[in-house]
Amino acid sequence: MEEIQSVSVVIPNYNCLQTLPRAIESVRIQGGNTEIIVVDDGSTDGSREWLEKQGDIKLICSQRMGASKARNLAIHHCSHELVAFLDADDYWMKGKLAQQLALHQVHPEVVFSFSDYMHVSDTGESIIGCFDFWPRFNALMEKQQRLSVLTNFLPILFAENVVGTSTVIVKKQMLIATEGFDSNLRSASDWDLWLRVAVQGPVGVIKANLCHYTSDRAGAISRDHEKRLQAMRQILNKHSRAVKYNPLALLAGYLRWITGKAEYNRIRKAYLTSMCQELFVCCFQPDWRRVKAAGSDILKMMSIK
Repeated sequence: MEEIQSVSVVIPNYNCLQTLPRAIESVRIQGGNTEIIVVDDGSTDGSREWLEKQGDIKLICSQRMGASKARNLAIHHCSHELVAFLDADDYWMKGKLAQQLALHQVHPEVVFSFSDYMHVSDTGESIIGCFDFWPRFNALMEKQQRLSVLTNFLPILFAENVVGTSTVIVKKQMLIATEGFDSNLRSASDWDLWLRVAVQGPVGVIKANLCHYTSDRAGAISRDHEKRLQAMRQILNKHSRAVKYNPLALLAGYLRWITGKAEYNRIRKAYLTSMCQELFVCCFQPDWRRVKAAGSDILKMMSIK
């Protein structure tokens, strides 16, 4: 049986030469028996040429498969039982792998683990921690130890998508059993996968910022919001039966989708619609952020008139 400290790290890349070396260096500083697998998905910015010069990377070349298929391809080339994921524009903090692998060693029943992470701007400025952004999950974690194991994580994840894929370590056998990322989903295929894996057993959580996530990747545009909303609705419908015993989580998941629609309508300058959607959600989940957003919509409508 292989040592639990062994881990394969999967990195999909497409034209991320500007940030890819930083991501890979953040893996190298972790130490231990770490296998780095990069799937270069048809880059034209010199990424592939740079990767070919790196002696410690297992390079797989593909041609515009998309991130989900690229990750799935890499999974089948992983030599170790534990698999970690990192996006080419994110990077890990020193000691990230050691802390998570220690959790897996103490709790081998855990099917996957994840940690908190910090949203940062393109210039590296901190924006907000992931756990801080999700009020229900943050309240739960305040009662937990720094390293925790959650035995009924599915309804929590259905209500709030708190798992950052660049923080995940997961058993390879679980990825194979659940058939990996669903490439038919136009967005949020990672959330769908972690929901499917969470059904299989307990999930480990580390209450610490072990990764930096670059926000506003490539400048989010309206059609990206639309794709994500469509995928969210598909995923909610797909997993709703599994959480029907928890009506509060079920409600929270769909309210999050309505909040997303409000954000999308705000981008489209449909302020009356976004205001109504924010206030509707606020009736079930009172939150000053929603009140503030609705107030901002009113001011924008008045300025238009």
